[in-house]
Amino acid sequence: MLPQDESQQNAELRQAFLKHLPRRIEAVRKRGQRVCRGIWDVNTVTLLYQDVQGLAGAAGRYGLVEASERLFQVERLLDPLIRQLRMPSAEDRSAIEVLLESLVAAAEPAAPTVRSMRDFVVPAAERSGQTHFPGLLTPPDEYWRRFSHRDVAMMTSELHGQPPVISALTPQWQSQGKGSGDASESGVEGQLVNADSVFALDAAHSAASTRTVEKVEPVPVVAAETPIAVERPVSRPRTGRIFYLSDIAPFGRELTQSLGQLGYAVDRLESPEELKEMLGSLAPDLIVIDGGFFEQIEHLGEFVKRVRLRVSGKLPLMAFSDLNDLNSRLKAMRAGVDTLVPLPMTAQEASLRVRDLIEVDSEDPFRVMIVEDDRSQAMFAESVLRKAGMNTLAVTDPLDTLERLERFRPDLILMDLYMPNISGMELTAIIRERDQFINTPIVFLSGEQDSEKHFEALSAGGDDFLAKPIRPKYLISAVNNRARRARQLARKRVLDPKDSTTGLFHRTYVIDRLNELLGHEDRSQQTGGVMFIEVEGAQKLREQKGLAVYEPVMRQVGATIASFARPDELAARYGDSTFLLLSPVRAVGEMEQLARQLVDRLGNESINIEQHKVTVTACIGIAAFTPQIADAADMLNAAERACARARQQPARGVVVYQPEALTAGGGLVAALRRALEDDGFQLLFQPIVSLHSTGEEQYEVLLRLRGDSGEIIGAQQIIEAARSAELVGAIDRWCLAKCLRVIEERKRQGRPVRLFVNQSVESALDPERVPWLRQSLETRRLAPDSLALELRLGDVMTRMREALAFFEAVRKIGVRVAIDDYDGGLTALQLLSVISADYLKLSDKYTLGNAISAHADELRTLVRAAHDGGRHVIAPKVETAQSAASLWTMGVDLIQGNFVQQPGSELGFDFSASAL
Repeated sequence: MLPQDESQQNAELRQAFLKHLPRRIEAVRKRGQRVCRGIWDVNTVTLLYQDVQGLAGAAGRYGLVEASERLFQVERLLDPLIRQLRMPSAEDRSAIEVLLESLVAAAEPAAPTVRSMRDFVVPAAERSGQTHFPGLLTPPDEYWRRFSHRDVAMMTSELHGQPPVISALTPQWQSQGKGSGDASESGVEGQLVNADSVFALDAAHSAASTRTVEKVEPVPVVAAETPIAVERPVSRPRTGRIFYLSDIAPFGRELTQSLGQLGYAVDRLESPEELKEMLGSLAPDLIVIDGGFFEQIEHLGEFVKRVRLRVSGKLPLMAFSDLNDLNSRLKAMRAGVDTLVPLPMTAQEASLRVRDLIEVDSEDPFRVMIVEDDRSQAMFAESVLRKAGMNTLAVTDPLDTLERLERFRPDLILMDLYMPNISGMELTAIIRERDQFINTPIVFLSGEQDSEKHFEALSAGGDDFLAKPIRPKYLISAVNNRARRARQLARKRVLDPKDSTTGLFHRTYVIDRLNELLGHEDRSQQTGGVMFIEVEGAQKLREQKGLAVYEPVMRQVGATIASFARPDELAARYGDSTFLLLSPVRAVGEMEQLARQLVDRLGNESINIEQHKVTVTACIGIAAFTPQIADAADMLNAAERACARARQQPARGVVVYQPEALTAGGGLVAALRRALEDDGFQLLFQPIVSLHSTGEEQYEVLLRLRGDSGEIIGAQQIIEAARSAELVGAIDRWCLAKCLRVIEERKRQGRPVRLFVNQSVESALDPERVPWLRQSLETRRLAPDSLALELRLGDVMTRMREALAFFEAVRKIGVRVAIDDYDGGLTALQLLSVISADYLKLSDKYTLGNAISAHADELRTLVRAAHDGGRHVIAPKVETAQSAASLWTMGVDLIQGNFVQQPGSELGFDFSASAL
């Protein structure tokens, strides 16, 4: 699976979690309120503890620092009560209830702007006597003569929900005759128009001739005293006019009504001659040809082509057809049809297809960002795309890209591959870290001819690769097609969650539904779970047969999986060769039986694609709903791990997930590997405060890992296991990357911070670590001194030469250096003369218990020596005010510990009130 797809999955998981978090927090609050105010039932409290534990980890993973911190506080209060099986005091109950109450505000997303339909209505007092909005188009003189009085009466009465009043109109209309247009107009408007209606459309300008023409306007908005709230945001009122050539079949009437509900003005015509006459007067936003007229599509297409020559802008043409063969599609294409839609299809589905076509071309011009260090190349691309009607922004310094992205919000990024300071692949990987740009197409434009480099660029998150030099029309076509497809896919994911061909739902929809199920209040009795289905040998199939065979095979596999799902179950394609099946009702045993049936069916079924006969095998992992799993990402990871175990079995088939014991070395190492792959570690932050001034905002970063059963694995245990598996360097780099994102976010908020990050001696031995760190800081435009790297004194002494070289290189790029676990021994004091460190963090032998007074002289000597070299001294693990006061008298500069604040996921300490 490409990294881009993994990043997109992570973004979808985060969005689904945030959507359902307020409801889940409310369920936790109610459960906590019941036990705090009523009977302290151990079983209920245990369920509460499991919910809080799971939500705390997930909230921290997705950046909800305030909610995560308060959940951690609740977890710390509940933990000793459960382990010791004791009753809470009145203070405990009160503290738990207060924290749970505060969670509601902490987890509440920003409220969307709810607009009333009144916002789109001109108040009666401001209309200056108007009884309706003026028409959006100016029709030709006496255009109203095309419509009959019956059509006007039917149309207007339908708008007002009243029966037609034909009899009242007929004598007056007939008496006026064809030459009395003004009188007829006055008569119709006087008898039929309701002054409170928004759309009492110009009855005279919207009349019909004796030929039958059905007129459907957008659903009227009636000015009411109580505003009508709109549940989802409204971009802008649709004003598209559609000419719809249709016969009298029910489908045509249903589609006309469905389009009217979407806000479009539809002129339904019953003959090609009427369509030609209408096109001779007005140009619509879209022409739709029904299936009954498809035989005449070539003749109609030629007429539409002539109309296109004399109108400004594009005139799209859509056609329905009962045939879906190659000849029909070729015929439609040659006739100038933009979209051919095969029937049968419901009117609702057809209206969505119409909407997609009419709105893609009516939206704002595509916004294209050009990242190119060669100014002449950037100007060439910018000139070409601007002439094609696109908005462009050229960025010639690639290090400015992230800042400009936030302001420009492009539909597509055109990226050079080789640039100074940072390559296009590296910049793409960093862009893909941001949720809002996960789906933004990135197209590389480079003179690189090596196909392997092309593949690397696409693997880094790119969508396409164009070779320089490129002809302008090819560049326009590539950019236009990519941006248009991105907009169409985004709209389709939101409004049409199911693929009608395969029966699979969109991944985003299934993840959202999974989070909704995880939010059930009583999950102890919850049934159901999720299957993770992997097609084995998919990469080999792709390499041997190519995409022309691979993709149809995957679609067929998806259709087979969807056929096994009940109406209340959802199947989706999760990755390139993986699928999900979400069941909210089946017991685990029933899911296992279904999975085995599915494995057998896929293994015994041959798929024929273009003279290729393909058989596939699959393995399936199952994760059931349990109180210990609180997040969709955790549940999918559990199912994926079970699938991996199924793949390793000789028989290969189905495995049900069982939590692993992380206390065992192998289990912990496997958990570390998964955490690196899935971004599963957690970072806690503990403030480091000055004893002499308000000082800067500084935090120690503490690494944690939450096990399958909710247990917390500390940094020391993590590093010991990681060292045995040679994972320490990778974990160090993960921590640094995560901290850089935190620093960047704080910079964006205008609240700079310095983070102290522990690093191992393995990182000091990595020749690529410092160049990577320098480039990351420059790319994000971060101050280097916002980061301080810590190494333990023991590691420094063991690899003295390498550690000193590492410190020197780090300080050269402006990053601060700290030595941890520093004591006042002779060797350590001698080291001060050769080591280039900014901070010394004391060994905890100076701060635990009565150690300060016992080592007072030694501590004073160490502090004096550090200050003589211009270094600051930090005292960790300070637990009492007395210890803090004693350290202050001995000249210690900064302190850290539970006396200041316990570690948490939130960077919210008030440094302005911290000095003693």
